[in-house]
Amino acid sequence: MYGFLQTSGAILLLLLSTPIHGSIWQNNVNFSACYQDFVSKIPQSCNDDRQVCVNNTFGEIIHPGHVYITYDTCLRECGTGFGFWDIKDVLLRISLWVTPAIVLIAHYHFPPLGAWNSICVVVHVLADPIDTLWCLLTRIAIRHDLLNRAAKWELESAGAIATIWATYDELGFQDPSEDFRTALAALRRNHGFGEDFLKVDENRRPDRAITSRSLDSTLTAKGRIKAFFSSAQSQQIYLDRVHRAILNLQTDERRMLYHIELAAQRLVFNRQESLLTTWISIFGLLSALMGAFVRTWTERLNNQTAHTIATVTLLLVIVPIVKLSGNLGAFTSSTAPIDIIETLRKDLENEFSTEVAALFPPLRKLLDLSLNQPNRARCGPIPMQQDESIPLTHLPSQRFPPPRAMLLLSWPPVAPYAGLNSSYRPFKTLSDSSCKSQTPRWLPRFLTPVHRHRKSSLLLFISALWILVFCYVPALVISFLTPLRGFACRSLAWTVIATCWIVSLATSLLLSLLQSSRFWNLSLKCVPDTFRRRVSLSSPLTLSSQKAWKITCLRDILVSLFIALIVVAQQIGLYNSCYCRSGELSRVNPSYVNLNPFTDKQFIDGWKMWVPTPGAAFLVSLAGILIIERVVFVDSGQLFSKGREGRENMLVWVGCLETRINQ
Repeated sequence: MYGFLQTSGAILLLLLSTPIHGSIWQNNVNFSACYQDFVSKIPQSCNDDRQVCVNNTFGEIIHPGHVYITYDTCLRECGTGFGFWDIKDVLLRISLWVTPAIVLIAHYHFPPLGAWNSICVVVHVLADPIDTLWCLLTRIAIRHDLLNRAAKWELESAGAIATIWATYDELGFQDPSEDFRTALAALRRNHGFGEDFLKVDENRRPDRAITSRSLDSTLTAKGRIKAFFSSAQSQQIYLDRVHRAILNLQTDERRMLYHIELAAQRLVFNRQESLLTTWISIFGLLSALMGAFVRTWTERLNNQTAHTIATVTLLLVIVPIVKLSGNLGAFTSSTAPIDIIETLRKDLENEFSTEVAALFPPLRKLLDLSLNQPNRARCGPIPMQQDESIPLTHLPSQRFPPPRAMLLLSWPPVAPYAGLNSSYRPFKTLSDSSCKSQTPRWLPRFLTPVHRHRKSSLLLFISALWILVFCYVPALVISFLTPLRGFACRSLAWTVIATCWIVSLATSLLLSLLQSSRFWNLSLKCVPDTFRRRVSLSSPLTLSSQKAWKITCLRDILVSLFIALIVVAQQIGLYNSCYCRSGELSRVNPSYVNLNPFTDKQFIDGWKMWVPTPGAAFLVSLAGILIIERVVFVDSGQLFSKGREGRENMLVWVGCLETRINQ
């Protein structure tokens, strides 16, 4: 019982204060000296009450000549406290195993929003990796859906339009696709643009070999760039095809597509991406770990190597998160996307009309965020006229939406929790333009007035499976099967960390629920009468997005520190005690302590588990990344992450549109 309390206290209160540390835990154990001075000098005897004989099914002693002492003997002869590892061993294990995993976190992509945001984003990865991965997968799925929607509607420049739509998602979680469709239908019907305006129609334009939508896939196909641009003649052929495609457009289409493509180009060029460097960092981690395996094998480091490998296996949670964040990228400036979209709307309004500018709605939701009234309950899009729920004295002017300067000034403070961070998303939904989409999709059916979003629930399942099964379980297996086999202190430590991740996810869902009640308070149309009578809609627990973000940051900092202390405790030797070396926690009867060094057979058998287990977890993570990139959401990465060749293609297309804009 004393040992159990000692270990539990170590996990919960380690290093909280020097006085507590000194009074409860004593560094009075040296197992090497105990083995040399005591264990190695007593003969093996099953009649000695200081020893435990471990027999096989035939009654034969396993490992003859190896003395296993009882737990009480260990406490009496070796010490009741713990023993720090030698500082050289600690530094060697950290440099070989832990540091490469930590370096990989430096390649995590997030927008430049100040030091506080950087801290919150990094600790969110460590404290709540399931929610982080869920948020990243949701944003990838949203981009995929937006691109497919533009293609399904047969829109010209579908890729550029979807790029602008995806930008709205990072500016307040907005979905402007339905606004675009409604405005385009009105232009075709009432303003004389024609039913085929901005529509890809190969029958009407049979000689159109290249469109802005097909340009990227044509030029980024393997080998096509070299074939096209290997000679001046090939370049001229390519440009002639582009010019013919542009000439098949109507004059108004050219003018409008020029502004749309130019805005998409500016958005892409204001985006940081590092697909190649992210892969290099991941394989750099792999090579560093392989080097650590080689050194451990050649120098035969101590038997704590297995538990350090388990630590690294647990840290593999950052591999999919870092890679997917590299696919999504981040804007180099928090205000650049606002300026680009507002410029696009102004250009369309000046060159055409207000109705044309309505293709891309104003960034109306940012006003709510800037006035500290996020997530106001609404059923449908926010109206363009003055909102009665906002006092006029709070507005910079009587115009709605506010001037561009107001948006640019008010956006950076709210950007961290309003969409710019891909790893933080309170509601894993696609659209906020209807009552149905404003309801959290993860709510159980008896609390949900409308059906849930099945894709979001599936992404949650994938995230939890990825983190727990392919990271926590391998770490648990390594520590569980490393002698002395059983659920001991290190297995308990990894389980506590996994529990922290699950609790963090639960608190994130709870915070989303407390915020979502704001959607149910003001509009009876959003909630059926039967549901409204069962649940009070005037709950005082409603949280603003800003408060929820601050609570999340504080929780993540505390959980990250707690997880870091658990890992530090394992590395410095706090679990190097008689209790953790025995089977007391696993209720092994009789419990015993094995202080003998690894035999050659044990060392070789250990490698049969130490290498395949983390290797399989690493390969499964890579396979999952490739499936997401190349199979499930194959098109979503083409919106912003175009690479050098894709960006050059955009320049060519926009330049050709500009030269032919009035022809």
